[in-house]
Order: sequence, then C-alpha cells, then structure tokens
Amino acid sequence: MRHFAVTFVSIFALSLGALAGGAPTANAQQSGPIRLAPLPPPESLSDGAPTNGPVRAVEQPTTSRDAALKPGGVLIRGLDAVAEDAVGVLDVPNGGLGDDMWAGTDHTTAVRLLTTLPSRYPVGEARELIRRLLLSVATPPTGGGPVADGGKSGLLAARVAGLVSIGAPGDAIELARAAHSRRVPDHLARSIVSANFLRGDLTAGCDVLDGYEAGYVDPFWQKALVICQIVAGKGAEASLGLDLLREERGDTDGVFQNIAYSAAVGAPVAPEQLETPGAADILTFAMLTVARAELPDWMLASNDPALVRAMLVSPQVDQARKLALAHRALRHGVVDAGDVVAVYDGLGASDEDIAAALLEPDTVDRDVWLAYLYLAARNQTVAIARSEALWEAWTLAQAAELDDIVMTTTAALLADVPATSDFGWLAAAATRAALLAGEHDLAIEWYQLVVRQARSVADMARATALMWPEMRVIGRNLPDAPEAEPVAAPAQNTDPRTGVPANIAAPITGAVVSPAAADRLGQLIAQTPRAPVPWSPTRLSRWIDLAGNNEGTADIGTALYLLQILGDPVSEEHWRSVPVATDPATDDRGTIPSTAALAGLARAAIAKRRAEVTLYAMIVLGQAGETPHAGVVANVVRGLQRVGLDADAQAIARAALVARVQ
Repeated sequence: MRHFAVTFVSIFALSLGALAGGAPTANAQQSGPIRLAPLPPPESLSDGAPTNGPVRAVEQPTTSRDAALKPGGVLIRGLDAVAEDAVGVLDVPNGGLGDDMWAGTDHTTAVRLLTTLPSRYPVGEARELIRRLLLSVATPPTGGGPVADGGKSGLLAARVAGLVSIGAPGDAIELARAAHSRRVPDHLARSIVSANFLRGDLTAGCDVLDGYEAGYVDPFWQKALVICQIVAGKGAEASLGLDLLREERGDTDGVFQNIAYSAAVGAPVAPEQLETPGAADILTFAMLTVARAELPDWMLASNDPALVRAMLVSPQVDQARKLALAHRALRHGVVDAGDVVAVYDGLGASDEDIAAALLEPDTVDRDVWLAYLYLAARNQTVAIARSEALWEAWTLAQAAELDDIVMTTTAALLADVPATSDFGWLAAAATRAALLAGEHDLAIEWYQLVVRQARSVADMARATALMWPEMRVIGRNLPDAPEAEPVAAPAQNTDPRTGVPANIAAPITGAVVSPAAADRLGQLIAQTPRAPVPWSPTRLSRWIDLAGNNEGTADIGTALYLLQILGDPVSEEHWRSVPVATDPATDDRGTIPSTAALAGLARAAIAKRRAEVTLYAMIVLGQAGETPHAGVVANVVRGLQRVGLDADAQAIARAALVARVQ
C-alpha cells in the first residue's frame, strides 16, 4: 500500500503539471509564487465586513514588481520582520480584543484551544465574539516561533481555519492576505482553498492548490485536485485521479466519485446519483457546484455553519428550499437575521405578488409567506404605515406560532419608527422583537416607552413586569458608568461586587444578599448614575408572580441566577419562589461541558487571561448544546466579566434568557 501511495502521488503530480501547463487556471500565465485572489465586494451574509483596523506589517518601498502584485490596485504589504501570528485586521475601536489579549498565555495552549473551538454555538453573540478574537491584532503568546512554509500548525493557521469553520470564509481570506499578500503558504493553503470553494470561487481555490508544494497524500488534496482538473477542463486527468481514489479508498467516497465521473465527461448528474446520502462537507459541496447539480436534501440538512452559509448564497439551491434552510438555521442559531434577510432580498418579489400572497396565504409556501411579511413591512417607508405593517406581521406570525422568526427578522425595521407616544400601542411588541433580535439599544428605547405608559395603561404595566429580567440584563450600567456596588453578606475570600467566590475553580454560585446589605445597597444606588433599566426588587417580585402563570417567560431560577451573577442583589425572599427539586419532565439541563474546559475557564479567569478566557468560554458554550444550563451560562458570563468583556457577557446572558415562543 505504501508503494501504491507513492505511485498515486507521483501520477497526481504529473496531472498537476499538465494542469499548470494548460490554459485554464487563473494564474497559469503568472510567473512567481501564487497570491491570494482579490476579494469581491462584501457579501450579504455575516461573513465579516471589510474592516478598517490596522494590520501589523512593515512598510517597504514599492517596486515595479510589487506594483504587478497589487490586488485590485491596492498592495497589502506582507510580513518580513514581524511574526505572522501578530497579524490581525481588528483593533480595539473596531471590535478587537486588544494587543495584550494573549498576555499570560503560552503558545502551545493558545494553539490547542484555537484548534478545539466548536464551529456552532447556541447563541449568535458567541460566534461574533470568537470571530472578533480570531481577527484581532495582538502580540502573540509566548513560546511561539516563525512558522516554516511546510505545513506546521501555528497560531495564524489555527485562526484562519477557525474562521472557515464558523462560516466566515471572506474573513479567513482577508486575514491570510494581511499576513501573506504575495503567496498562500502551505500551512494556510487548505483553509484558503476551502474558503474559496465555500464562496463558490472555484478558480481562486484552484489557483491556491496550484501553488501548494507539500504533496497530495492527504485525501483532501487528492479530491481537491480532481475538482480543479474538472474546472480546468482536464476530464481525462480527473478520471485517472478518480480511478486511483477508488482503488485506494474503495467506495467510501462513492457519492463524490459518482458526481465527479459525470462532471469529468460533461454529463449531467442524474437524480438517482444523489439519492444515497454522501458526505456533507466542503469538497462534496464544491463538486456539486462544479457539476451544477441541485443540492440534495441530505446536504441541505446539514447544520454545519460553513456549509449553511455557503448554501444560502449558492445558485444550486432553489429559492423555496433556500428559505426553508434559512428559517431552520435561524431557529438553531446557525445564522442571524441579516443572513435570512439577504435570502429575502434575492426573491425579487413585486408588490403585487406580496399583496396577493398576504391576502390569500394558503396560495404560497409557508416560508415564502414569512418572507413576504418582512418585505411588506420593509416596503413601507412612512413610519405609521411601517408600524401598522409590523403589527400585522407579528400578529399573523404569532397565530401561526412563527413570531420568533418574524420578530427577529423585522426588528431592525423599527429603527425608522420613532419610540414616541404616537406609537405607544406598538411599544410592548417592539420591545419583544428587539430583544429576540439582540437589538439592545432599540429594546431599551421601546421599553422605556412601555414604562412611561405603564402608569396609566394596565396592559403596559403588565408588559413592563413580564419583560423586566431580560431588560435588566441589557439595561444595566457597564463598568465605565458603574452602578452602586452590590454589598454582599460577609464571606471569606469573596468578590465584593457580586458575592461570588474569588476563586471560581468551584462552580459559580453567587451570594444571597441579606436584608441589611440590601438596605445599604439601596442607599448606594440613590447616589449613583441611573441605569436605563435600574435595579428594582419590587419589579422582580412582580415578575416572579406573573412568570409562573404565563407561557413564554424565562425560567425563574435561570433569571434569578443570571441577575445575581451579573451583580444584582437577589434576595432570599426572591429565591424562595424557586423550587429546589427539579421536574424531570420539564427540566432541560443541556449537555454538560468537558470538566477540563470548565476548570480551564476557571483558571484563566482567576489569572485574567483575556483571550484564554474567551476561548475556554466559547468551548464550554459550544459543548453545552442548544439549551445550555444556567450554571454553564453563568460560568461563561462571569469569566467574560473578569477580563473586561462585560458587553459580551450581557449579550450572551440576554440570549440565554430570552424565551423564544415557537
């Protein structure tokens, strides 16, 4: 078998030579090393908008040779004297985690955690936080060294691979280009090939493969070469490679091979070839793209964020199935509202089509109907007309038990409706929509209108109480405008701000505040800046009374626990309303994360190692399933608070607390 592997690689190398010598690849005419393909305009999906943050690089005089390498007329300098691991595209003003984020973390630990990161998270806020970390400009951790162009896994390679994994291929290409503007080194090549394949830019991916020098022993490269040979019109070479693949690997990649054989001879892929499920991965997706075959249901069933985002912009998926995929992915936290709206924009529906469908909803598919509810509201540009369209959309969606989707996608449209008394009738629903979508500023603005009306309107008073815990989570003052320090009951080695044990190697439990401490806290609160949603034990008690009899409210125990972890003085009286025993029929504890990850989060938080805390927190959250237990969320929130990521901690707590009525 070893002898055969050598023969296999040799023949593939010869095939590659033929590929490079032919006309088809984009860089075939180019002398010198391969560079990254220029980025197209920003994508509509959440793939990382182009950033204006700095890139660590050494400025050097531009030569005529340099000018020839300028992508799109702009040369991004490569790194000569600066380690590639220091490169980033986000500084602190643009969302980066800071130049010192790796302080205290060694290189081995950093790479180990980066390569352990999950691709999926139960809340979109977690994905955005890890995206920012991966793109941050920062001094590298200690213990690293220059990465030779020989496949060695370093910090940059792990960051680029992580971006591809979470479905941000454009960001991955941008980060790689920031470090290596002239050529894709071998240790980044696999990720950049994958990123280009996900974007549907097969030519750019094949350009990178053409410059890869480490050999094609790995099945990924063998299959990628077959794809590129077909793209280049070298069907005979591709068929030879497929024969070798089949001889070496048998029928383990039968679906990929069958599609490739058809594509190699220019034959259409027959529906029966796709009936048996194959591997739902990047290379199968790319081969289906090459073959211009409609993506099968087993591919669309994937929850892989990278594939889902790629499929939402793929021309190989019809609009109806694309809508269904977008709505399912939104509910599972795989995509956000912007991703779904981008699919809506691609429908090209006329006002007449939308009006007819809304008058007779049974005449259109459910997912199309949901899109039309959004488009009908967006097409109204006058505030009063838009508010009425939003109200109708939310009401109809609630009757169909789909209001979580419609509220999440339409919440951003509230920006053009003023939160004034003229629109007070919309305030409670608008607050809920903004909460679901994570539009914190909009939620606070509309909630304050609800509070003002609560003095005279009974329904508004009730709405104020029902949403109070979620609003308190996002409506508290951050450390740059602190509220009064909660005074906890005396405890040894305890954090005075929250009553949480300073050593969080033990599970975070918070501290119950005594009546005397609560009285002293009340005096301090009166002397501090008023938060948008100030602490109120009375409102919390009122919410507890209502929550037990209203579906769609947050779990009482979870709400109290997260408020306490965030620093609020939840009293013993409040906790008495929560049963200590659990109901197996209703209690969903999620998946228990790795003990090593929980312990690592505790150690990193005590030492205040920012990047390490963030990585451990995201690993813990990613392992906790779609409904993480409050204890898991509390560990994540408290860890992020300890390293100054309070806004991210609040966003994750809010996402975990908000009840999605489905």
